[in-house]
Amino acid sequence: MGALSSPSVENKVVVKIFGEEYPITGSDDPAYISKIADFLDSRMQDVARRSRTRAREKVAILTALSLASEILDNAESVRESAATRKTNLDEVLARLDRALGDDQPTP
Repeated sequence: MGALSSPSVENKVVVKIFGEEYPITGSDDPAYISKIADFLDSRMQDVARRSRTRAREKVAILTALSLASEILDNAESVRESAATRKTNLDEVLARLDRALGDDQPTP
């Protein structure tokens, strides 16, 4: 997540996304909000170039789908990585058990 300011402080920042200005009010740091908006603007500009459409709604939906796909792909990679680490840990523990032998007391 972003750098959070005090929960009671409301910050306001005006961001520009795909040619439109949006006033955003929240407790996040204004620089962080601007960074997110810049990222989204860049992605929307890229989608508009690749799809050859400038219709804001279509570009927004295509961008959302692209970002959702990346999030799901990353989540799957994280799950696979965690499963691999668990398997590796189980193998190391099994080797350690074999190396120590059965003469160790079980807790």
